[in-house]
Amino acid sequence: MPKFVDLTEQRFGRLTVIERSSKVTKGRNICWKCICDCGNETIVSGSNLERRKTKSCGCLNKELLESRRRKMLEKYLNNPEARKNNLSIGIKNIYYQPNQGSACYVVKIVRNYNEYRQSFTTLKEAERAKEYVLSRYKKGISNWNAKL
Repeated sequence: MPKFVDLTEQRFGRLTVIERSSKVTKGRNICWKCICDCGNETIVSGSNLERRKTKSCGCLNKELLESRRRKMLEKYLNNPEARKNNLSIGIKNIYYQPNQGSACYVVKIVRNYNEYRQSFTTLKEAERAKEYVLSRYKKGISNWNAKL
């Protein structure tokens, strides 16, 4: 059995360990109560702290995602060619894809990691399919994303 290591007062990324928690993971790892630099408290497995897998309460990931989003937006706004080649047609979940032969309008809806994606030759068909699929999703039909 591994020797107990007290992590109290140690820093791991943005987390500072305050005290040992009463919780234990399924793998019987000790959990520690930590405070993040942003002020949030969180409980983290000791093995995740020691292996540097957990570095914050989640605020670091949010900041990184926001930074990437901002960079992509700046790149898009500063590049007129990117705006000109945008294949969106102004209708949410429907876009124009000319490289697909006769089927040019693509409906793509993603909910809870499940995706519906199908191509249609006319915009009217695509809009109708979108409304039908969304109505099935809202009614709670389990196979809402089955192709028409």
